[in-house]
Amino acid sequence: MLDRRSSFVSLLLCGLAAVALRAHAAPNSAPPPPLVAERVSLTSTDAKGGKSTALYGVWIKSRKSLATDRKAKSPTVIAMHGCGGLYSIVRDGRGEFTPRHLAMARVLTDAGYNVLFPDSFTPRGRRSTCQDSVAQREASAMNRRFDVQAALHWVGTQPDVDMSRVALLGWSHGASTVLAAMNLAETDVAVRKIQPRAAVAFYPNCQPYAKPGSPFKPAAPLLILMGENDDWTPPQACEAIEKRMQGSDTEIALRLYPDTFHDFDAPGLPVHVRMDIVGAGKRAADGVTSGGNPDARSQAYRSMLNFLEVKLK
Repeated sequence: MLDRRSSFVSLLLCGLAAVALRAHAAPNSAPPPPLVAERVSLTSTDAKGGKSTALYGVWIKSRKSLATDRKAKSPTVIAMHGCGGLYSIVRDGRGEFTPRHLAMARVLTDAGYNVLFPDSFTPRGRRSTCQDSVAQREASAMNRRFDVQAALHWVGTQPDVDMSRVALLGWSHGASTVLAAMNLAETDVAVRKIQPRAAVAFYPNCQPYAKPGSPFKPAAPLLILMGENDDWTPPQACEAIEKRMQGSDTEIALRLYPDTFHDFDAPGLPVHVRMDIVGAGKRAADGVTSGGNPDARSQAYRSMLNFLEVKLK
């Protein structure tokens, strides 16, 4: 009988294989090779100086690492999920990746990157925090930056990770976490021994850093990918940061995609209005728009891979 940890991973891999087949298989083509995932343990904190929090993550090695010498060191991406969590289904301690996380795992591992997906919610007894107010979110973006610290510490112990080539990536709430985890204005970030070489943020909430005088200095080059029509985390705040950082010694690049909304990289997600979400700077009655855009996703993936290749070379 499989133990709880093995059962989690085996069901996750079944979900990975099934969704991969639907998302990537072309007519008369062989299915893609399975992704090999492992559940790993992380130790974080809930706030600076707070109690220790036992977390876990999903570790997926690059295809190159699996196909060649297992002692070879590969670049690595730490990917932070959004407010909806990491899984589409969780039952009896078992989870399946959402199509968005699966697609990213496939793209990155095919490109030669290891990927660690920390789970900030399930170990804290939550599936989602999308409907919570900011005050209700125990796992806030500021608190989750300590989950990033834990993930950086864990990858630093792995013999097949090239620690000179580590990047952060996140979606929405996870992208806001990436901004917090990269901000050298935070003392714990500034004194961190391990610093990522690059970061990619899909549609973050930039409002906390957009006002003049708000301290924000990324520890490494930052690429922000957003839809022009995003009304959940409107891009104007990120545009303000990009403008303010022009001429800085740290690069911030913002890519905006026309006719595109929040969650644009989620495969198969139809564009729809959610009335259960309060967008940044909006009233509850306004609702927010969410939905995939395959063309924008394809362009964003190319920008992301080009950015990572240049910054992690």
